[in-house]
Amino acid sequence: MKHLSLGVFMAICGSIAAAEDAESMRTFLFIGTSNSTAWEMQIANPGDRAASVKGGIEALGGELLSYYWGLGNGKNYITVSLPDDPTFIQAFYVSRLGDGLLDDYQMIELMSSADMAAALERVSEIKAVDDVK
Repeated sequence: MKHLSLGVFMAICGSIAAAEDAESMRTFLFIGTSNSTAWEMQIANPGDRAASVKGGIEALGGELLSYYWGLGNGKNYITVSLPDDPTFIQAFYVSRLGDGLLDDYQMIELMSSADMAAALERVSEIKAVDDVK
């Protein structure tokens, strides 16, 4: 992840900010590593994968925020905004595990910089409890 270009990082951050306007949505970064079968399919049928997944995500009440490929690593980096429903979010994640096209697949929930600042302000609360022990 540390190898994402500044442009990709800025695009992701801008997309996240837009998604945060919808309070009932949560933002996720999916990182997928395609296997040889997936690469064969993509080479035989090249196309914009973002366009092919956008409609499905929107039909489920989500929003595709960005879809990037890592230059030189072959991984895809997809950010989506999904409805705040933990069982739906987990089902969304699991739905990709059985398709046999990925060697590795991660889902990371993202938080805004403002939320991180609020979390950092609360560290002292945790430390105070730890110090009592």
